[in-house]
Order: sequence, then structure tokens, then C-alpha cells
Amino acid sequence: MKLSQVISRWPWLATIMVAALMVAAEDSAPPPTLTSTQLARVRELVRMTQDQSSLLQARLSERQRALARLYAQFELDGRAAQELQDEIIELQRQLLANHHQMQVEVRKVVGKERFEILRRRLERVLTPSGTRPTTTPTTNDHEQHPAE
Repeated sequence: MKLSQVISRWPWLATIMVAALMVAAEDSAPPPTLTSTQLARVRELVRMTQDQSSLLQARLSERQRALARLYAQFELDGRAAQELQDEIIELQRQLLANHHQMQVEVRKVVGKERFEILRRRLERVLTPSGTRPTTTPTTNDHEQHPAE
């Protein structure tokens, strides 16, 4: 049976085929590029976020080392340990707030269609290379390495 015969028998099939082709064409179209203003703003956001994150991370590491030194002593100063724990929690909160603020601002700068591409790029820039997952965990991974 020829395509024209199929279409004449089922006219709705032609409509579905045309709609499917239109959706496929839309999906394959690249998202609009960022304007120079958007690009400059995103770069500035990333730079500011990285700078602040670096400062906070350095302070966090120093406070964690201080707490480790405190725990290395037999005579534990509970009050000093609690103060360091509070500082560590506050620095972690600031790191999260810094990242959250960047996420909010990026969404103000770019549209939904560009967001996913930009999100992947930002992830590569902002995630330390040693902490990126190389594979997505699966149930098989869990089965092979059960929690102890």
C-alpha cells in the first residue's frame, strides 16, 4: 500500500505525522545564544560566586583543622569545640547561601531554554574536579557494594 493510500484512508495520520515532524524540528533547533550583556552578567556572577566560595572554603578548612587539633588532645575543651562547631556550621550556611544567590540571579539573566546548557557549564566550572561523579549510581551498584 502506498503512503497516499494510507493517508486517504486515515487522514488523521497525516496530521499526526506533520505534528511529529514539527516537534522534532523545534527540538533540534539550538536555543538562542546569550546576548553580550547576558554573557557579561553570567561571567560576573560566576566570578563573584567563585571568589566568595574560595574565601569561605578557606575559612571553613581552617576552622575544621582547628577542631581536629582540639579533638586530638586528650583533655577536651567542650566549650571551645562547640564554638568551632558553630563557626563551621555558619560557614557552611554561608557557602550554601552564596551558591543559592548565584542560582537565583542566573535565572533572572537567562531564559528557560538556555538554562539547562548554562547549568551544565556552570557545574563544570564550579564543581571541583575531584568531586564530580563519573557515573550515575544504579541499583546494581548498590547491590554489588552493600552498605556495611
